[in-house]
Amino acid sequence: MTIKQLLAIGATASCAWTASTLTARADAPASAPAASAPLRSLVYSFQYGVQQDASARDSANQASAAMEGSGITHYTGSLNDSGTMTVQIMREQPDKGLVVIVSEEGKDTRKAPPVICVVYANTTVLCDPNKTVNPEEFTLLRFLSANFIDPSKVDAKQHWNVNEDNANFQVDADYTIDRVDNGIMTIGESRKIKQKGMGATTSDVESKIVYDYGRAVPDSINEYVTQRMDAGMAGTSTTIYQTTLQLLTDSMNKG
Repeated sequence: MTIKQLLAIGATASCAWTASTLTARADAPASAPAASAPLRSLVYSFQYGVQQDASARDSANQASAAMEGSGITHYTGSLNDSGTMTVQIMREQPDKGLVVIVSEEGKDTRKAPPVICVVYANTTVLCDPNKTVNPEEFTLLRFLSANFIDPSKVDAKQHWNVNEDNANFQVDADYTIDRVDNGIMTIGESRKIKQKGMGATTSDVESKIVYDYGRAVPDSINEYVTQRMDAGMAGTSTTIYQTTLQLLTDSMNKG
C-alpha cells in the first residue's frame, strides 16, 4: 500500500480509537474532572542523556571583567537515566486538543509526578505551569495528537511543516515520511527552536519517529538536540540532549 493510499484511508479510519471513544465523550465539558477513567493508557520506556559544555567569566561584574581581562572558566557535566513514562489519554476538547496525564519514573533523577497537559496536532503542548514536566516528556507528548499526521497537509513528497512565531520563541519544524511498511511509518523530524530576548537559546532537533498510523501513536522516538546559549559577557554553553522512547504497552492493544 502506498503512502497516498494509506493517508486516504486514514483520513476516515486511521484514528478509529478517537472516533469510537473520544467522540462518545464529546459532550464532556473542557473543565470535566481529570480524575475520570482514562480512555487509553500508554507506557513507554525511556533513556535520557545530557552532556553540557559551558564557559563563564570569573568576575561577577561583567563590565569590570572586560576591562581587567578576567579569565573564563569552563565547566562540563553529564547526566544519564532510564525508566518508564506513562501517559493516560483522558478526552478530546472541542478545540481538538487532547487532554492527557503524563508521569515519569526514572531509576535515578528523572522523576515527575502526574501532570495534566493538552496536546495539539501542530505539536504544541500546554501543561499545568505549577507542575514539573521534564524535556523528555515533551518529546513524547508532542506526537500524541490523533491528527499529528494530517493528510491534507502532506505534499507530494510526503512532507509537511509546522511553524510558530510568538513573542517568546520561533519554531520551524519539517517532517518527512521516509518509509511505510504495513501502516508503520518512519518519519524524520528537523526542528529549530529560537528563543527570543536576552540570553536567547537556539535548539536544533533531529528525530526519527517510528509511527503506527493505524493506532495514531509513536512506537519509538529517537531524538538528538543541540542547544546553544550565548549570554554575551556572562558566557556561553552548548548542551546535547539524547532521548530514546519505546512503546511497551497500550491498553487498546491488549491482545
